[in-house]
Amino acid sequence: MESGPPSSPADGRTDHRNLSRDSGLASLLTAADMASFRLDADGTIIDVNNIFTSVSEYSRTALLEKPFSALLEDETPTFESIIDDGDLPVSTTITLRTHSGTSLSATLYAASVTDDSSGEIVGILDRPTTPSESGSASSLTYGRTFEALAGSLPDGIIVLDEESTIQYANPAVERILGFSPDELVGSSKVTIIPPRLRADHLEALKRYLETGERHLNWTYVELPGQHAAGHEIPLGVSLNDFTYDGDRYFVGLFRDISPRKEAEQTLTTKVSQLETVSYLGRYALENADIDTLLEKASDLIATALAVDCCAIFEHEQGNADEPFTVRSYTGCSERLIDAERSQQSTDVDSLTAAAIAAREPVVVEHLEMDDRFADSTGLAAADIESGVGVTIGRFDDPWGALTVYGSSPQEFANHDVDFLESVATVIASAIERQRYEQRLSETVADLEESNERLEQFAYAASHDLQEPLRMVSSYLQLLERRYADALEEDATEFIEYAVDGADRMREMIDGLLAYSRIDSQGEPFEPVDLEDVLADVLTDLQVQIDQHDAEITATPLPAVRGDPRQLRQLFQNLLSNAIEYRGESPPRIHIDVECHGNRWKLSVHDEGIGMDPEDTDRIFRVFQRLHSRDEFDGTGIGLALCRRIVERHGGEIWAESELGDGATFSFTLPPASTET
Repeated sequence: MESGPPSSPADGRTDHRNLSRDSGLASLLTAADMASFRLDADGTIIDVNNIFTSVSEYSRTALLEKPFSALLEDETPTFESIIDDGDLPVSTTITLRTHSGTSLSATLYAASVTDDSSGEIVGILDRPTTPSESGSASSLTYGRTFEALAGSLPDGIIVLDEESTIQYANPAVERILGFSPDELVGSSKVTIIPPRLRADHLEALKRYLETGERHLNWTYVELPGQHAAGHEIPLGVSLNDFTYDGDRYFVGLFRDISPRKEAEQTLTTKVSQLETVSYLGRYALENADIDTLLEKASDLIATALAVDCCAIFEHEQGNADEPFTVRSYTGCSERLIDAERSQQSTDVDSLTAAAIAAREPVVVEHLEMDDRFADSTGLAAADIESGVGVTIGRFDDPWGALTVYGSSPQEFANHDVDFLESVATVIASAIERQRYEQRLSETVADLEESNERLEQFAYAASHDLQEPLRMVSSYLQLLERRYADALEEDATEFIEYAVDGADRMREMIDGLLAYSRIDSQGEPFEPVDLEDVLADVLTDLQVQIDQHDAEITATPLPAVRGDPRQLRQLFQNLLSNAIEYRGESPPRIHIDVECHGNRWKLSVHDEGIGMDPEDTDRIFRVFQRLHSRDEFDGTGIGLALCRRIVERHGGEIWAESELGDGATFSFTLPPASTET
């Protein structure tokens, strides 16, 4: 061990945990002539004062990072055992062994006085009695120790008697409540209790002294304290009582919890604002009424921000010179609304106009102190002192603005401005959706009108074309019958071609006419048993089935809701195609069904010639054919009719196929219980 005279921190060692970091504690312990030290949680010395080095006869350098237990006599319990035996603070007698080997008996007081989680411990030694001082009494009392420790605490401490007279107050009380200890000692505790609670406090104290009944939790309770400046301070308070020389005393330990309360209030406000945005967002999605949305928004914003007035203004987009139109407001005076409404959007005397012109939120916390509104007359005349304005819609061409006003200076936090911008976004989205739905509705109406005209045209054209075609066909046939003997073989063949072309044209016109009438000439939907539909279709196709030795099987088919006539046409077209586009073997066709979400999915499988997968969508278009008329007959409109019928029933139809490997046509239909 290093020996030598006591040394000061001038040895060059600097420790960030130095005892002097708490100047109040260091000065009190030194003034009280106390030997003090600071330990890590494991009992290692991390700092000492000069008095401790003088008592122990070790230099400060030799003591640092030394286990405190190494300074104790063998028969003395270790410091670790002292700490383990009881909770801090602790008071016990120890025997200290100095550097020269002298044994000193001393009283140890140890407590944790840090306000962090480091676990550090401060210890104080009653001035040890050396052998030469064995007959003298200690110069340090426990009371001086208590005062030193209490003075170092960041929390306030008061001690009062049964009459609520304050007997002691530590220095922290002045920092927290503004009263100096000298002002408080000897005065009533009600001095630091808000006037509105003083009578209740005295009554509760009287009841406790008489009955022992406690009306609140003494371990921890949150109560307001009266500051010397006149305002209230939220406090976290712990209480206890003790008896000394037959008298009852009460100890109160308290700390200022304003930061936590402010944080809690901020969190509560943010949650409320988020709930407001969420509610307005849901309402906007579920309701198309913009006026009601704006009314709800202005009401909820005024409540969430505790402002006097909230207004929502609209102005003509693309025209900055037009005055505003008020769409909704809450708590605003007619004078303010008239003033804001009469302003043009380029006028800086209007908070709403300023927000639109700035293209960013405009926050005014004190109108008189804001240079932007130094010449304002409208706002001042309406007794407005603060406010926030945000735009609704795009900055370059906003729909309007959302503005809040206060009749007194008011601070607005960042989350308040974010809240207003979020509500403005909800409103802008709802307005844009309304515009989109309106445009969509107009487009749908135009399409319906156009489709109606097209159907009328298709019907008229198809009907009007029938007569010329009949005339062409009839005269060609008449020419063939009357002049058959006089016509050459080529002429007869040409007439046959012409008649065949006229017939095919008539079939195509008939198909186009049927296609145009799917919606306009369809029957009302009703429950339809597909088993009956299939039976009717098989009867109609019996000649074709027998001719090609076709076999058609089906699983039990359900009832659906639809147009019976169109569903028969759907099945007939699909089955007829399956027979027509057969392979070399007789047609084998199967119909099955399965549940597909809330609809029935029906599939028609065949083993025919199939098709290229790239053609499975094209075949559903009008007049689209995959084969020449020499290979297969038909107009190229049958599958287009199938798609139109299925789509009218709210379903979809598709094909899956490979060349030479058959095809599967699937479609969905609503069950009989579903309204379409």
